[in-house]
Amino acid sequence: MTSPAAELLKAAKALREVAPDITGPLSGLADPVAAWLDVEAFRATTSGRGPVFHHALAVARAINGRQP
Repeated sequence: MTSPAAELLKAAKALREVAPDITGPLSGLADPVAAWLDVEAFRATTSGRGPVFHHALAVARAINGRQP
C-alpha cells in the first residue's frame, strides 16, 4: 500500500513533467498545484500521522489515475 504522502509526491512530479505541454487557460496551473501537493505531503510526514486534506489526496489520485 502506498502512503498518502507518496501519492501526493508522485502526482506533483507528474504535474511538473507535463507543465510545459499545458497550453491555453490552464497553462500556469500545474506548478502551483504541484507545490500545493508537495506542501501537503510534507505536512503528512512531519506531524506524526499528519492529516492529509482529502481534497489534496483526491486531486493526487486523479492525477495518478486512481479513483479517490
